[in-house]
Amino acid sequence: MNVAHHPWYARLAVGALMILLSFLGLIVADIRSDGAWDYWRWMVPIFALMCLWLSWYLRRKGHSLSLVTIWHEVLHWAALIVGVYLISLFVEIGIMNRIDGSLMVITLLALTTFLAGVYIEISFAVTGIVLALFSAGAAYADEYLFSVMLPITILGLGLLGYLIHHLHNKPPTKPNGGGS
Repeated sequence: MNVAHHPWYARLAVGALMILLSFLGLIVADIRSDGAWDYWRWMVPIFALMCLWLSWYLRRKGHSLSLVTIWHEVLHWAALIVGVYLISLFVEIGIMNRIDGSLMVITLLALTTFLAGVYIEISFAVTGIVLALFSAGAAYADEYLFSVMLPITILGLGLLGYLIHHLHNKPPTKPNGGGS
């Protein structure tokens, strides 16, 4: 399969990886609640790089990739990094504990990823919604976390696959001349 002719494959791979990394974060939080703090802070630059890469990948040959577009997307993710830094200060000085801080980071990551879906690439909106559900689930349903979040993960992956494959699955255009 030639990925260049099927950009939905790259969208699906990045979106699925983001959802699976998020589910892994729930496992880390369940095993060691303090570990979630470090995990989610590491996920912020990883998600940012995945989103920036996918955006570049999808627009690299078109005329829609401009310096302004790149800076808008970089600033979008830089704002999240600043927000996480502020939460880190709150945790460091004792206003918030690490568990509350990790819930705030995942919530901000969900919001930022969803907004990337609104303005940059629609597949990120699905990931942002799944992240928001994970955040709510981690806060409210600790006892039943995996029995609720595993179906949400599977549903999110399925919805992501449907959205990407059906909304973006356009056959490659043939150059003028139309030969096969």
